[in-house]
Amino acid sequence: MNKKDSYVIYGGTFDPPTSAHAKLIRDLSSRFGRTFIVPCKVSPFKVSAGAPAFRRLEMLGMITDGISGVETDTFELDREGTDYTYITLLHFREKFADKKFYLCMGSEMLIELERWKRTDIMAELATLYIVPRPHYPITDNDIRKMNELGFKYEIADFSGEDGSSSEVRISVAMDRPDMFLTEEVADYVTHNGLYRDFCYVNELYKRFGMKQTRIEHSFSTALCGVKLAKRVCVDTHKASKALLLHDIGKYLTKEDAEKMGVRFDGRIDRMPLPIRHAEIGAEILRQLLGETDGEIIEAVRWHTTGKPDMTPMEKIVYLADYIEPLRRFPTVNVLREATERSIDDGLRAALANSVEHVGQEELYPATVDAYNYYKENK
Repeated sequence: MNKKDSYVIYGGTFDPPTSAHAKLIRDLSSRFGRTFIVPCKVSPFKVSAGAPAFRRLEMLGMITDGISGVETDTFELDREGTDYTYITLLHFREKFADKKFYLCMGSEMLIELERWKRTDIMAELATLYIVPRPHYPITDNDIRKMNELGFKYEIADFSGEDGSSSEVRISVAMDRPDMFLTEEVADYVTHNGLYRDFCYVNELYKRFGMKQTRIEHSFSTALCGVKLAKRVCVDTHKASKALLLHDIGKYLTKEDAEKMGVRFDGRIDRMPLPIRHAEIGAEILRQLLGETDGEIIEAVRWHTTGKPDMTPMEKIVYLADYIEPLRRFPTVNVLREATERSIDDGLRAALANSVEHVGQEELYPATVDAYNYYKENK
């Protein structure tokens, strides 16, 4: 079908617009007659935006400049109330009654499609145009969901790239804004001091004696883990915090932490020395850093051993720590492939790997219990 007679809408917070956004917009412009980029004030699925609208518009201008057939539409920024896609589609239908519309979304958006407001109106007004993105496979469940909701859909003949707003915030903390941003946008972000949400971790790394190799591991774990977090609908900001700080107790003994004012119950004394850092890290967060979010604290506490019936947050921190890109043990690619299928497949594979290579007799009991639990509960 010749889509040059059709229009496509591509919405989002664009907070910030990334290199992945830029490539996708170029691909859309070469396939559709007109491409409308529609930034929203705040997504219904996010608490707040990081940069004000005028800055996001300026950055969008940097990545769309010179691309033919592309127009940034401020309908959602200009209107009052929550930004719902069905309202935007009604707006465009009123303006262009004779045109066929496509609604572009990355494959990661299918995870929560049923939560979108008035999907019945959306399905009537537009065909979904799904762009496959790395680590977010289009599953049989996604196809079934789109059919049940009444959507017509097409899978794009190109793929998207890595680069979410959560990854940008981590890369800025690494002093690497250009990992996911064009050079011009990266310079703009740096000059205006944007997306520095997690830069504070660098001072904590110094305070608690983190070695450079462990810092690099923590950043790599965070970049891996935020992708997993999206797949199981875990808040990516909370997940990023847990992932970046999961090894904060790595180079402290129990006695070092006690000198800093941390108090432990007797459980830590029954733990082997190589895994105590998880307990130390959890109590540093709780007692020294004033962390009150139990999900974050417990994800740090169990990231080394695992346990039965883990929460989604605990699963992703445990698994990301195990398979992050800097890991090089012989079976790691097998575990990564299992994780691509599903988070629970990856979790079971990681626990089985520990049992096989260490042995149940040598493992901490919580790991053995987790292995048996997930082997029986699929």
